Amino acid sequence: MSMETSSFVMSRFIMLDEIGSGGCGVVYRARDRCSGEIVAMKCIRAYQGDCGEVVDRSDFGREVAAMEACRGHPYIVQPRAHGRRDDGEAVLIMEFVGPTLRHVLRRERRGRSRRSELEVRLAMRQLLSGVKRMHDAGLMHRDLKPDNVLVDGRGNLKICDLGLSQSTAEPPPYSNPIGTRWYCAPEILLSSTDYDERVDSWSLGCIMAELLVRKPPFRGSSDREQLGEILDVLGVDDIKQWGGYQGQRLPGGCGPDSFLRCFFPCPSEARMLRRPPLSEAGFEVLSGLLTCNPEKRMTVAQALQHRWFKEPDSASLRHRR
Repeated sequence: MSMETSSFVMSRFIMLDEIGSGGCGVVYRARDRCSGEIVAMKCIRAYQGDCGEVVDRSDFGREVAAMEACRGHPYIVQPRAHGRRDDGEAVLIMEFVGPTLRHVLRRERRGRSRRSELEVRLAMRQLLSGVKRMHDAGLMHRDLKPDNVLVDGRGNLKICDLGLSQSTAEPPPYSNPIGTRWYCAPEILLSSTDYDERVDSWSLGCIMAELLVRKPPFRGSSDREQLGEILDVLGVDDIKQWGGYQGQRLPGGCGPDSFLRCFFPCPSEARMLRRPPLSEAGFEVLSGLLTCNPEKRMTVAQALQHRWFKEPDSASLRHRR
């Protein structure tokens, strides 16, 4: 997908209405004049650097390259075109999908019923499949969260916002801090710059927990508080066994062992405890992703091969059409 001229991009698409905004720019709904397709137009603000050069507020080139590397995957948002305006503002045209998973979960919280384990399995299979495509292409996403997942009209999920992706062809050190605190792996919170694609596994574990309980599992207001919330549930023994742990002072009051199963009990105990039920196989995936020691954490490829995704009802997990 080569860089198109700004005049071509802007003349080809009719801007309709704003659908989202953030620190890096604004996203609009637009229409392709040629095909009539409704698309999403991401306009990324730019500013003049010290030497007069145009600087993006996010890495536009990195996002375009990552999307191109994942072209054709059903669970990653697909690019349509890109270019720059005369003022330096970058424009990225993508397929239009729907609301974010964050928006959908917020709407679900206002209802009474939770997602079934089968529905959570469907969502996780799609997310793991999309992230595996990134990892196979030598990319870490590094900012997986419900805000960066879109939901289409059939309930299928698509990963978006690849601007913080990192090529693993380049050796560490990698940038840190990175991502969003509530979904950051313990090694990121401990300031490691020598991490790998298993930081994405952790984020997916957080999303899986959120799909089950409809709220983020760990919600610290600082990196240290976030780490404390994690270790309070998962215990300190695991992170201390990590080869990259250098004796950093950990938050106090945390026990040695994990209590994660107490929050996601087996179906026979869930009603009494008034918590979401999770089968043994499902819990093996959740606990495998939410493993503090990255050396023992489940990779996305390992997760997809787990028996949870091979149970008799797995035929219903094929993405909907």
